[in-house]
Amino acid sequence: MTTTIAQQVCVQLHDRLTAAEAGLAADGFASPVLVAVVAEFRRKFSKTRPALEGDAGPGQREAIFELEQAADSAKWAALADPGASESAKLTVIAAHDSICWFKATGSLLDRQYAEPDPLASVAE
Repeated sequence: MTTTIAQQVCVQLHDRLTAAEAGLAADGFASPVLVAVVAEFRRKFSKTRPALEGDAGPGQREAIFELEQAADSAKWAALADPGASESAKLTVIAAHDSICWFKATGSLLDRQYAEPDPLASVAE
């Protein structure tokens, strides 16, 4: 069975959300608001994933828009949190970038064509 681009995006987004959640859990200075906004991003992803992985069409497009709104909220909450570490913020932004890149290009985020991998410093 061939994996679709949408399914690959979902795997990438799941991994990046997991990294963001772990990064925030380890960061004793991230605000509860940021943690809650990222948790809402996860809930939206869980809700929209079946439509996102489904057939391209109106249902998938609606799921992408809904998920992008949650991603945008998480990104801006991360950027606005003065207590969150830089690495925790970057993991949230990386999750955001996965869905926004898919919306903009219809493809999997490939760092070769985007900014340097924000998760690179976290893995070290």
